[in-house]
Formats: sequence, C-alpha cells, structure tokens
Amino acid sequence: MAKIHHLFVIDPIENLNLKLDSSLRVARALCNIGHLAYICTPGQLEWLSRESCAAAFAQELAFPDGNIDSLRISPPRRLRLDFFQAIHMRKDPPYDMNYIASTWLLDSAVARGVKVYNSPKALRNLNEKLSIFKFPEAIRDGHVSADPQQLLQFIKESANGDAVLKPLTLYGGRGVLRLNLSQQKEEQVLHILREETQNGQDLRLLQAFDQRIFQGEVRAFSVNGKALSWCLKKPHGDNFLANTRSGATLESYQPRADEIASVEKVAQSLADEGVYFVGFDIIGSFISEINITSPRLLHGPNDTRDYYREIAADLAHDIG
Repeated sequence: MAKIHHLFVIDPIENLNLKLDSSLRVARALCNIGHLAYICTPGQLEWLSRESCAAAFAQELAFPDGNIDSLRISPPRRLRLDFFQAIHMRKDPPYDMNYIASTWLLDSAVARGVKVYNSPKALRNLNEKLSIFKFPEAIRDGHVSADPQQLLQFIKESANGDAVLKPLTLYGGRGVLRLNLSQQKEEQVLHILREETQNGQDLRLLQAFDQRIFQGEVRAFSVNGKALSWCLKKPHGDNFLANTRSGATLESYQPRADEIASVEKVAQSLADEGVYFVGFDIIGSFISEINITSPRLLHGPNDTRDYYREIAADLAHDIG
C-alpha cells in the first residue's frame, strides 16, 4: 500500500512547546499507524510560475520509540505540495497578510486534489470572531461597527451598560477590553471606543459582558463535525480573560447533552465548509468564539483517552 504523506505548516519548531503541542502529537499518531509526516513554516513555502503547484522546503519527522521525546527531524528538501495527500495548516495567529498569502499557495494544492485541514478558503472566509454571527441562535447578541457612537449605544441599550470589546484579528485575549458604564464615565468609554476604532476606521466586535465567565469558559474541541473533548478554563482572580496566557487554569468538564448537541450542530455545518478542527469557546450556554486557525486545548486535565490516535484514524479514513 502506498504511503500517505502529511505536511504540517507550523511555527518554527524551536518556538513550540514540545510537551503540549497538538500538531506534533497528531503527526506522531499518524506515524504510529504507518503514515509519513513532514513539517515546514509558511516562510518555507514557494511557488514557481512554471509549476502548477506550490512547493515546500519540508523536513520529515520520525519518532523512533513512538514518543514525542524521541523526535528526529531530517534536513529540508524541496517537495511540491501535491507530493502530499494531506496538508495541515497549523500556523498560530497573528492572522495577517502573511497568513493570507500562505492560504493562496495552499489553494494550489487543493486544486491538485490535496486535502487541506482546515480549508484555505474557510480560513479566509470565516473570521474567528465574526463566524459566530452565522449561528445567531447559539450566541449572545453582538454588534460590529467602527462607529464609536453606535458602539456606545449598543452598550447602553443592548448590553445593560457592561460589554466586552474585541479586535477582529488578534488572539489569546489580546486587545480584549471590558467597558462598564457603572465603573467608567460615559465620556471615558467613548474616548476608549474612539481610540480603539482609530476614530471610526477600525471595526470592533461588542458583546454584552457575561458574569458567568468567572465560573469558567468551556473549551469544546471538535474534529470533523463531532465534539471530541471538553475542558473548563477558569480565569485567575478578578481577571475576566479565560486564556491560559492570562493565568487561567484548566479543569475537567462534563458537558450536558444540550451542549453537545449545540456544538455538534455548528461543528457539522463548519465541516461541510472544509473546517475539520474547531475550538469552541462557550460562556454559559452561548458560543462566544469559533477558533479555526490553530485551535488548542485538545487535552484537558485528567483526560485518559488517546484523542490523537482517534484523530489519526479519522484522518486516514477521510483521506481514503
């Protein structure tokens, strides 16, 4: 049987946390079932006009004893992207024009029949902050605008005077602000909105602040339309940001049947658009973000299931 070749487009490997990185663990699980895994960075992609497909200076991975600690990496060699049967776009944000440019090159592989997870088209079309608007029944009301006055009006009329302001292209809680009219004067809030929108030039997302965030934000990780794992991110102290980089801790979480149904309904819709891996953030019963660029937290505390083996088996079936 012909070998199945996978390419993982990742950040420089020296920047990864080898003990926690999900991409390398998926690669290891694939190698353990007989597939071959390679890595490259976006900067190692290129396209020559005389070729019908882009290429990568890729390095093959090996796990001699099946463990992450035994990782071996070969020297890079130039391989066309259609050498691979599957490509995994796992570059972390920032979601900038370099990221977008990488998806243009990955499109050339899609045109040659290569499966790309997640789909380059979906990565461009589904903003992680705004994609929730496709599922209004599953979210709290939100408002996107660059107009400070319109944003202030939403805070007063639709958010009970207490809202969260988010930039559209950052990640990990960066740039997220709480605006609370009971603790800040209206003039102060308007000043912040003018600064954040560059006086009406930059779009921002507003949502009502949900006090349940202090009880924790749920991370549901779905694969190919099915919810696979769950954990609870608990903010540290008075900090409302439930990101591990902001000090949040992780706890086990047992989802309710209605939560599983809600997540899988959205996940299946996204799978139909080529979105294989999704990390959902959930506050109370509402989805607050849909992370598709390089979702994390596949493993929660006390998890004993081998999620990576399950993913490898599903990928093998999906590629055929």
